[in-house]
Amino acid sequence: MPIARAVVDWLRGITRRTASKASTKMLRGVDVSSFQGRPEVWRSEAGTITWAAVKITELQPGDVRYVNPDAADDWSWLDRHQKVRIGYLFGHPSVSADDTVSFFLAEIGKLGLRDHDAIALDIEVTDGRDPSAVAAWCDDVASRLHKKTGRRPVVYTFLSFAEEGNCAHLGDYPLWIADPSARPGHPQVPRPWTTWAMHQYNISGTIDRDLAKFASRADMSANLGKPKRPDMKKLGGTITSPLSSVRWDNGFTVVAGLGQNGVVQAIRWDGKWGAWKTVNPGPAIGAPAMVAWGEGHGHLYFTSTSGEVTEIGTGNYGDTWT
Repeated sequence: MPIARAVVDWLRGITRRTASKASTKMLRGVDVSSFQGRPEVWRSEAGTITWAAVKITELQPGDVRYVNPDAADDWSWLDRHQKVRIGYLFGHPSVSADDTVSFFLAEIGKLGLRDHDAIALDIEVTDGRDPSAVAAWCDDVASRLHKKTGRRPVVYTFLSFAEEGNCAHLGDYPLWIADPSARPGHPQVPRPWTTWAMHQYNISGTIDRDLAKFASRADMSANLGKPKRPDMKKLGGTITSPLSSVRWDNGFTVVAGLGQNGVVQAIRWDGKWGAWKTVNPGPAIGAPAMVAWGEGHGHLYFTSTSGEVTEIGTGNYGDTWT
């Protein structure tokens, strides 16, 4: 990826650390484009990695359509060696969001986009547009990618770029932050984000080095790839009312209804279905209602036999309600 903006961030407070000090719970990766060449050129320099991000397209002003000539080789090599694959587009806010997304999806579709693959928006230029316009364009692109692929795109950017307000609407998407001034695995997190998913900590060599904050390859694919569809068959239960359900962006799902004894019961999917649990101790009437937002937050509403409406909440994707 271009390094001009990262250099600026680097000079704001260089704190060089070695990658060996990174947490063992983080996954090493690299990001590659035509600058690195084919896999046989960069794989030795990359060393032991769990994942890699590959530049796929860049729709430039004037309808100049760039496709990374080494993307197909990179994509295939990563698949053969069982690495997590992230395909990214380099964004230009002065061109059509729809054309940008369509161009990218057409090219990555030729390579093969599997459910466990991730996608990313690399945004680091404004093309002379103000922050509000750039932020709106990024939101449009990210929303289109999410809708068309069924997975949330990762957002790659620099500290100073985000701090200027260019990413104002992207806080719900996983952050891949370029912060080479921080020690590996401890980047600064710019607004609107509150946490990070990936950290590009070194841009000084022939290949950029990154860490991903996931426990395993499978965990990374599950969180960044297309969520698995819950199996809705044979859930059991003795529900007597219409059902209410919510689903978070990571695929976690809760279904609730009234049991035969009039108490609200719920069942949760977090990769597999759990058991039906009683959510409230007292009898209720009618069907419960639920809303969900953010990272695991939600409310459930039910009406008691006296007509009083009660609200209970969750902050852990419906695992517990209080």
